[in-house]
Amino acid sequence: MRPGDTARLRVLVAGPLPPPPGGMQAFYRSLLDSSLPRKVDLRFVQSSIGNRPLADSGRVTAANIVSAFGDWVRFARAVVSHRPSVTHIGSAFGLSFLKHSLCVVIARLGGSRVLFHPHCGFGVFCARRSRLWQVLARLTFHLSDGLIVLSREWLQVQSMAPNCHVYYMPNAIDLAPYQALARERMGKVRSEGALRALYLGYIGRAKGSFDLVEAAATLRSRGISIVFDLVGDDLTPGERKRLLQQASDSGLNGSICLHPPAIGADKLECLGEADLFVYPSHSEGMPLAVMEAMACGLPVVASRVGGLPDLVQDGINGLLVEPGRPDQLAEAVTKLAVDSELRYAMQVNSYRIAAQRFDIESYVAQLVEIYRATHPGREAGAAIV
Repeated sequence: MRPGDTARLRVLVAGPLPPPPGGMQAFYRSLLDSSLPRKVDLRFVQSSIGNRPLADSGRVTAANIVSAFGDWVRFARAVVSHRPSVTHIGSAFGLSFLKHSLCVVIARLGGSRVLFHPHCGFGVFCARRSRLWQVLARLTFHLSDGLIVLSREWLQVQSMAPNCHVYYMPNAIDLAPYQALARERMGKVRSEGALRALYLGYIGRAKGSFDLVEAAATLRSRGISIVFDLVGDDLTPGERKRLLQQASDSGLNGSICLHPPAIGADKLECLGEADLFVYPSHSEGMPLAVMEAMACGLPVVASRVGGLPDLVQDGINGLLVEPGRPDQLAEAVTKLAVDSELRYAMQVNSYRIAAQRFDIESYVAQLVEIYRATHPGREAGAAIV
């Protein structure tokens, strides 16, 4: 790269910031805290402002439509004032996709090249949607100059947008806050007493939370002493209450512990007390919580959906199970609970993989190259797969 080459490269990034403390919000916060603002002429615009309840996010409601109009106006002003050469637009599904599809149009009308960055699983985003939804998705991808995708399952999108460059870029995190926990964990593995299995994220049926209760009942029947700590807020209102009722009805009050959402030092404390990490979601993109657990040196039991197989190497740093199968969850957790040597080997491998693949600065270096390849007047680079 020539000295000062990227200094003239104006980039507009659109994405959400906390609150709420979700994975997508955390990713863009990490991106802004990285070296990226020093490597390009960066302008960031929040594509969603307001701490709405998760149950209301992505839904087509009057309040959300009014809010979306405000988001479009703010985005259009940023395009006009910054005059970006490249616009990087992050999107989830539902109303978020509809809103950000129009942002693609606004950026193109402003003379910018566009990178579209879906933060969700491919199936949820388009394969399971109506014909009209898929037509809109194809149009959005066609208008984009490139797609930044989180997981390998997204590579099939090339059949929908054959002329659009697809860049396989799993999420990344700042590894520094987790290194001390990882070093401490490398010197030990619990061999007696109740193990603690941690889950971080939204709590609900779609996240596999109720599967964990069933798995906990199976583990108790086998005489395996383990406590599941579920840290997070409701996916939809009332699901925490129903989960607690199911645990109580199953006599698992001491085995299923629900905690409020944790960030910063509180989250690190949760990760430090855990022996293994569980993530049984039924659909997923590329969860930062799993990356954080791996960076701390935790073995992971996760469902085989979305980007999770890109993070968890079955039998190496964790175990993969089919979604919605509490029997397989119980088997996987049993395997780790009874074999401390296997658990320790997976601890080491989790930390090694995280250190090699999830560093935010390595991600930024690749992202800058993608911006340069997308820059008008330059020949587009080959897709990174």
